[in-house]
Amino acid sequence: MVAAIFFVLSSLQAEDAKFAADNLKYSRDFYSKVHFVAIAKLDFGPGGTAEFKYDRYPEGGPERIQSGDGEFVRKDGKSWLRSNDWGETGKPVDAQTSKRLNNWVGLINSRLNGEPASNDPGEGGTVMKFLSKQDEGEREEFVFEESKEKPKSKSYPHVSFGQFKNAKSEHVLLSHFSGPMQLGAREANVDISFSHLIAVKIQETAKVSPSPASSPVVEESSEDPKTNGPSGATTETLLDGKLKLELPGDFSRDPDDPKEPKTVAKFSGPDGAWGIVLRGTHGLRPDKLDGYLKMRVAEYSKGFKWLPKDSQLHWLKKEIVTIDGRKWADWRYVPMLKGKKDYSHNPVFTRFLTTSYKGQLLEISFTSNLNTNPGLKQEIDHIMDSVHLEE
Repeated sequence: MVAAIFFVLSSLQAEDAKFAADNLKYSRDFYSKVHFVAIAKLDFGPGGTAEFKYDRYPEGGPERIQSGDGEFVRKDGKSWLRSNDWGETGKPVDAQTSKRLNNWVGLINSRLNGEPASNDPGEGGTVMKFLSKQDEGEREEFVFEESKEKPKSKSYPHVSFGQFKNAKSEHVLLSHFSGPMQLGAREANVDISFSHLIAVKIQETAKVSPSPASSPVVEESSEDPKTNGPSGATTETLLDGKLKLELPGDFSRDPDDPKEPKTVAKFSGPDGAWGIVLRGTHGLRPDKLDGYLKMRVAEYSKGFKWLPKDSQLHWLKKEIVTIDGRKWADWRYVPMLKGKKDYSHNPVFTRFLTTSYKGQLLEISFTSNLNTNPGLKQEIDHIMDSVHLEE
């Protein structure tokens, strides 16, 4: 009986390790082909804390680190520059700063490569143990513990893989790491969130920081006197002409994907901003709209694991409104850092409009993603305020 139990446990451990290893490899490959983003917080106890965001473009593109002491860019793996325009201009950093930035990039890469959090040979090899599957609203997370074959500690790091529930892929992406790590001569509690920017087609205006993916288009005026809106704005018509919304010149519609029947349209904006129009299939009566809003607000109020822990979701609005005689759920939010009152430079500014159209859900949402440009928030407000739906 003891031998049988040992065999079963060994088999389960092997399955856990294979699942983690396979999806870690998939994550490395996937993140190498997209605009990859990692947000890290390091807590050294009495030694203080450090926070930074690291992002890089694929195929040997530029890398950027944003931290409390500035913004730094490296092109082609060369020297780091202190730069806020993706290395178009900037000044070289000193040797100490360069070493710190390299160490931070090394930390992110070590987790992508699945290197163990502790290299103590006395603890034996690394074991990935499945802990739980967590429901995160529209997403689900698979949480593992990175322990040792010969455990000595009571606290080991947790590694999470996640995906949206409607995803078709059999793989999941590395999404989070938290726990103790040995960083040089010091040990720190490390928290890293992994994600990517889904928009790659970018057109810049004079108000937006240049992106390495495109050349900036300089406009003399950001307002079109004919439309009293953003220059180059176009009217997008959906649902056989019943739904209209006005897009600024730096937003564009993405190609339709037949594999996503619930998606009426997707849009890409500057530097990672995006929008989507969704059509439900399970029905939503107008009298159920208030309950739907309360349910979604409760889901989103749980927060986002990939944002810094010291940020909290701030609801700008969450109520039922009437637009052109139709009831809509108007809900919008932005994560706020503790002590901050102005959200104009905060990322993830997001607005939703939800209604019942012909007995089914119709939902429009736009987000700035990680873009912190205040002008982008005004563009999103303009898009959402332009929404017009006919019966």
